[in-house]
Amino acid sequence: LDAPGGPSLFYFNEQQRLYWFNDFADNAPAFKACGILLGQALLNSILVPNIFPGVFYERLLHDLKSPYARSLGLVDLGRVTRETAQSLQRILDYPSDDIGSVFGELHFPGLPADFRLTQQNKQIYVDAYVRWFFYERIEAQFAPLCEGFRAIVGDSVLLQRMVDGVQLEKIVCGDSVPVDTSAIRRGAAYEGWEEDEAEYLQMFWDTIESFTDSEKTQFVVFVTASCRVPLRGWQDLQMIVQKNGTGDERLPTAHTCFCQLLLPKYTSRSSLATSLRTAVANSEGFGLK
Repeated sequence: LDAPGGPSLFYFNEQQRLYWFNDFADNAPAFKACGILLGQALLNSILVPNIFPGVFYERLLHDLKSPYARSLGLVDLGRVTRETAQSLQRILDYPSDDIGSVFGELHFPGLPADFRLTQQNKQIYVDAYVRWFFYERIEAQFAPLCEGFRAIVGDSVLLQRMVDGVQLEKIVCGDSVPVDTSAIRRGAAYEGWEEDEAEYLQMFWDTIESFTDSEKTQFVVFVTASCRVPLRGWQDLQMIVQKNGTGDERLPTAHTCFCQLLLPKYTSRSSLATSLRTAVANSEGFGLK
């Protein structure tokens, strides 16, 4: 999410724990590369961390001219910047004719210089602001991202004519359902383990199964940087459990890009459980701060 030698491509909203476009970022090639990567992930059924608000996927459908792309409104703005949406809602809720003097000068690029807020035009003002925020304000950043995205999946009939924004988000990020460790185990692969270590791997899965629902979700984020289920279910997570030495000196680690858990062989069940919980509790996935 950072561009070398320049400002971050996206900024992180601490309150809503999501990323949005940095409209000061002037790096079209980097945004195009982001779009290409997103398209490739979609094409190859690789889940992307759920770090953008749902309106991001609505905008992608707008760019693809999908008939299922819906109009954007104040609710969508609130999912990106709650404070701004609340301020605009206060304008809509204000009942008196002195609305112009109460709220003062409220200009933004594209609004006529002589515009004065009144009860009659307040809805027009809010609608214009929402459109400016989601279109003109981020055009320099969103256009190259969409160019890269279209280069990979722009001919997809599924995206153009068959899914809405919510469905597209689920395809890209997976769905949010309780973690099924038994299903994850069925789809898992193992690297570096000997046949006589099957009992230890059973102990590992028993430990994961004993986790609380919250800990299971944290574990999935630790390994994949996302808490979302793959489109066809947890068995498609395709986690790789790789042996990473023997002994109690190191914690488990993960390569989230490959859904790969690097698991040492601990000397006891308690050491295994303690180390797993410590590693998982102290990890941070994308957008999780």
